[in-house]
Amino acid sequence: MTSHTPKSLEELKHLYIKIRNGEHEIRLTKRNMAILKNMLDTPDETAAKSISELARENEINISAITRLAQKLGFKGFPGLKDIFRDGLKQRKNFYSEQVKNFLSKGPAENEGTNSILERVIQDEWSNVMVMADTFDEQRFAAIIKLLVNAERILIVGLRGSYPLAHYLGFYLKMIRDNVSLIGQAGHTLADDLSVLKPGDLLVAISLNPYTKATVDACNIGKIQSTDIIAITDSLSSPLVMETDNYLITPTAGDYFFNPLVSVTICIETLLSELVKELGDKAIKRLKHTESILGKLETEIS
Repeated sequence: MTSHTPKSLEELKHLYIKIRNGEHEIRLTKRNMAILKNMLDTPDETAAKSISELARENEINISAITRLAQKLGFKGFPGLKDIFRDGLKQRKNFYSEQVKNFLSKGPAENEGTNSILERVIQDEWSNVMVMADTFDEQRFAAIIKLLVNAERILIVGLRGSYPLAHYLGFYLKMIRDNVSLIGQAGHTLADDLSVLKPGDLLVAISLNPYTKATVDACNIGKIQSTDIIAITDSLSSPLVMETDNYLITPTAGDYFFNPLVSVTICIETLLSELVKELGDKAIKRLKHTESILGKLETEIS
C-alpha cells in the first residue's frame, strides 16, 4: 500500500470525491470512476462479490478491476475488497459498538467533565464549531437559490433523520408552495419519487449510519434530472457523491444516537435565509397558513 491508500470505506469515499473534483493526484477514466461509484453505492454487494462477478457486471476484463485497485493504492483487488468487508462488519455493529465506546470512557478521558449533561453539551458545541469553521458561503448561496426557484420540493429523511426532515418540511411549507415530505407511512418511496421531473428539487438528509433508501432516492433523482441538496455529516457520506450541493453538519460523539444540534442549526439557517430571499412571497404564504389555522381553532372552540 502507498501513503494515499484508503484504510476504511469512509476514506475510500473521501478519496473518490477528491478524485472526482480534481483535487487528488490520482486520475481515473470516466469508466473507472463509474465502476468505483457503483461499488461505493452498493457496498454490501461489493463485499460479497468476486472479481469475476464485478468484471462481468461492468463488462470489462478482470485485469481492469485489478488495475483500478492498484491505482487506488492497493496491491490488488483483495485489498480493495477488504475495505468493503470491514465496512460491512462495522455497519452491522454500529449501535452496540457506539454504546461500548461510550461506557468504556471514564471522566479522565473526557477532560474531567462531571456529568453526562456536560459531556453531551461539549460534544454538541464541538460539532457546531466545526460546522461554522467549514461553512461554505458560496455553496450555501447556491443551495438557497435552488430552494427559491424549484417548482416543487420533495424532502426525504428516514429512520433517525426523519425528525429533521419533518422539521424542515413543516416550516418550509409555511413560507413557500409545493413542498412535500416523502417516505411517510402509507406511501412508498417509489410512488413518491415517480413524480420527480426536471425543475423539481430533492432535499435528502442522512447521517451515519446512512440509510440506503435515501441514497437510492438521490440516485433516482439524478436519473430523472432533478436537482439534489444533501444535508449530511461528512464529506465521505454517500450523499455527497450524488451532488455538489451539500451541507456538512458534523454529528461526532460516542453515543448510539446522532447529536443533532449542528444539523438543526443548519436547517434553521437555511429557513432564515430563505425567508429573506422570498420576502413578500413568504409573508403571503404565512398569512394564508395563519388564516387556515385560525379557522380550525375557531371551529374547535
